[in-house]
Amino acid sequence: MSEEPAFSTILEEIYQAHVSLSDSDGLESNGSARAKLAWQARRHHAGRNSRMVKVLGYEKLILVLALVLFPLGHHFRGRREFSIAWLGRSIDTVMGLYLRFIVSQADTLKKLASNDAFPDYKTVNATLERADENGPEAAEAQKQISLWKAQINNSQDASDLAVFNDVFYKIDAYAEAVFAHVHTDIGEKTNAYLDALDCYRHNVIKFLRTEWLEGSNDVIEANDIMRQYDRITARIAVWLSPQDSANNAPIPLLSGWLLDYAWSSLNAVKEGIIEICRWFEPLLEYYPVVHGHGHDMDDKSEVLIQNAVNCVVVRKYLSDADVKLCHFLWERRHTLIFHLHNKMSIISERETQQDRPKNTQQINNAFDILPDKGVFWQLDASMKEGSKKSFYSIRGSGAHAMHVTKWDWKNKALMKNWKRDGEPLVKAVVLELHKARKYRAIILADPIIAGLRKQLEDFFAPMMNRNFGIRLGGKFTTSKSWQWWDGIEIPKDITPVTSAHIDETFKSKLQQTQQHNQLVQRDQDAITGLVAYVEHMACARATTTKDSVLNAEVAKTLNALVYALQSNSTHLQNCSMAGGPDQSSDVVHLEISKTKNQVDANTTLEPHVSSPSKRRRSFTVSGSSGPMNKRVRSSQNSAMSDDEDIVV
Repeated sequence: MSEEPAFSTILEEIYQAHVSLSDSDGLESNGSARAKLAWQARRHHAGRNSRMVKVLGYEKLILVLALVLFPLGHHFRGRREFSIAWLGRSIDTVMGLYLRFIVSQADTLKKLASNDAFPDYKTVNATLERADENGPEAAEAQKQISLWKAQINNSQDASDLAVFNDVFYKIDAYAEAVFAHVHTDIGEKTNAYLDALDCYRHNVIKFLRTEWLEGSNDVIEANDIMRQYDRITARIAVWLSPQDSANNAPIPLLSGWLLDYAWSSLNAVKEGIIEICRWFEPLLEYYPVVHGHGHDMDDKSEVLIQNAVNCVVVRKYLSDADVKLCHFLWERRHTLIFHLHNKMSIISERETQQDRPKNTQQINNAFDILPDKGVFWQLDASMKEGSKKSFYSIRGSGAHAMHVTKWDWKNKALMKNWKRDGEPLVKAVVLELHKARKYRAIILADPIIAGLRKQLEDFFAPMMNRNFGIRLGGKFTTSKSWQWWDGIEIPKDITPVTSAHIDETFKSKLQQTQQHNQLVQRDQDAITGLVAYVEHMACARATTTKDSVLNAEVAKTLNALVYALQSNSTHLQNCSMAGGPDQSSDVVHLEISKTKNQVDANTTLEPHVSSPSKRRRSFTVSGSSGPMNKRVRSSQNSAMSDDEDIVV
């Protein structure tokens, strides 16, 4: 059986196991479904299908697919979320946040389809119309709408989402048609989005009442099913109505379009999300390098959620802490996280993050050049002792990193060969702590990024049990505030931005900054590719050996060309960003490293100009590699005609 049918069969078996034993206490307590999943994972692990093993090893993903999306019918089952190939590629950065988004939107649908008592649509519609007017009646209507929304949020009665299975396709089509031109405003209280939302609400309600109730807007008295349909449309009408007191506007109902939007929206700020994940996990980039066959840290945002929630659970258990955290991050994706993403996307910062060791040997080499290794020896000794005794016996710098990491360093099997399996990761923690104290202290001097970090601290503070004691640095202390594993604090002279909602001018500037960063990155990649191409040309080398550096004349000309391209790149960027604030006209140096070269006495430093009558022959560069390894063809559209002088 091929991957896709086998995967669908597994999901159906897990769903049936859930239904047969009536496990309805939520994903995390689904004993029968999780037991079925564990059995399937072991079976496919034995079959050594690495992609299937990776996907089945991600428990949260499988439970969401099997118990949330799979029962919603063919509108979702035909999507990429049920493709092993897509899942294997996409389990990387934002899948953890994406899964909680799906769960949250499915829970909203359950509340909208609840059997709890609710006013009929005619009453609701009349109230909504009064809320759009002026005067005291409008204020009273708005107050009533707020009460109804609270009632929907508190719905308890079980509901069957199968009622939506045959209408998802139309809900999806309306969303795609209405929101295509306001893609960046979803959930924001902009005039364009509110107008689109009003149109979407009208279309969805009209379609559902036509499909279920033959278009009637009167009070439904026929039977229980018809009254249930009437209450569902009434709830949807209320839910999709923006409130004056709310900071955000409602987002569309769950559908394929909404999932596509959520996935692209999260990936659009991926660099910012990765940096937040680093705040919660010291081994985020190192663990997959050292333990390539393990899947504990396959997806970065899943690691973030698990580490954060587990810390909260130790202090005070909240069953929906993961969803609350994801909702917090989702609301700030267009503002604070967007700003962090832009900050981490600039060339210098990208290089700072990408120079981490890529294998165990590089970890050892980077560790060997550290000036002070005392932190490592103290932490290493404490961990060995802590694995045998108390978890809180770890002392010294980096101790808190061991309290939060998802790495199961207390596993006794590690002690059998600690030098091979344990030491590299302890060294990695010390390296990451050393690195974080350099670059993270700098980015936290930005009030916006400091504001995001402070808001996360404030988010976790109410969840913490103040009577919980923790041993840090050999002392038993009472935790009264959120503690970061890196121990880095916001500079005292920086005032963090405390509002999660930034004005439109700030959002516009963020978008312009991102656009500028993308243009710079595009040009850097192109010029870097050009330099790499020339460096691999056999005819550009100083000698005939394969490892030869460039000829000095070639290197000099190439460096001049790089500077000219940088200058023109800056000019074109300024043209593209015309009217944008704070855009400098200075040359943007794209960090293209100077090429190594060697003077060749047999080569003249004066260029030779060929005769105008000669045609340049197309040729293939031998020994070259990369995307430019193609035959050069003459063209009428070429910037250089055959009659022009050609420098060779």
